[in-house]
Amino acid sequence: MNRRTLLMIGSVVLSAGVAIFGDRTPNNGGATVEAAPRAVPSAAPARPTDRKHAAVPILALVPRRELIDHAPPSEPPALFGTRALFEKQAAPAEAAAPAAPATPPLPFTYLGKKFENGKWEIFLAIGERTYFVREGSVIDGTYVVNAIKPPSMILTFLPQKEMQTLTIGAEQ
Repeated sequence: MNRRTLLMIGSVVLSAGVAIFGDRTPNNGGATVEAAPRAVPSAAPARPTDRKHAAVPILALVPRRELIDHAPPSEPPALFGTRALFEKQAAPAEAAAPAAPATPPLPFTYLGKKFENGKWEIFLAIGERTYFVREGSVIDGTYVVNAIKPPSMILTFLPQKEMQTLTIGAEQ
């Protein structure tokens, strides 16, 4: 063994000896210490020099239900005054027209691509199903692949006949 190992073993043995055979009597000889009485602050108002040492009152918490009225407001609050100067008055016919349904986001997860026989083949996934698509492929009767031109692929959502773009990465 080298000198360092012997020194470490010796210090462990010495520490164990002090812990086992050391003096365990309290330093104060068994006497107990009593709490010192504190001076009660006077009820006189604090002077400006005493403000940093003045007692800060702690207020009781108020339940949230009492702070916030749960009834929905009839109109949104006007932060900067009235909004009537800047809004157009909607005609009754415009208000009755239903809004067009929004096109849903693409449900596909891009997995990869391959260039074979002069055409791109794209690997897509929906959940646990995997699709291998080329230009002109129909996916689940809801999407048609229009064009594959890396870094993007253009699809048409058939129910609404709207085109969407999927990023597939640069040509490698």
